[in-house]
Amino acid sequence: MSLHDPDHFGGKELTGTSLFVYGIAWGINNGTLNRKKYLPVVTKAWNALVTDCVHPGGFLGYVQGTGKEPKDSQPVGYDNIPNFEDFGLGCFLLAGSEVYKLKK
Repeated sequence: MSLHDPDHFGGKELTGTSLFVYGIAWGINNGTLNRKKYLPVVTKAWNALVTDCVHPGGFLGYVQGTGKEPKDSQPVGYDNIPNFEDFGLGCFLLAGSEVYKLKK
């Protein structure tokens, strides 16, 4: 949850993972990152997001809420409704848009 706090480990979390998926997929799609090397990373992370975070009705679980620090909105969970302005959904859709482009 925080690279500055080695004693505080978070659990599953959709928001940051989605942004990493987006960034790596964008790098592959734009020729900055080696597709063969990084595609397995994107595939594994995207599959985890879709499998573990998306409810059957489309609600997203494990979304970090707003706060001064990530720990302010912990713990996140599958059934927790976070205090956010849809940025978690936006991060997820942003990642999905780049993952989709990988299929072309």
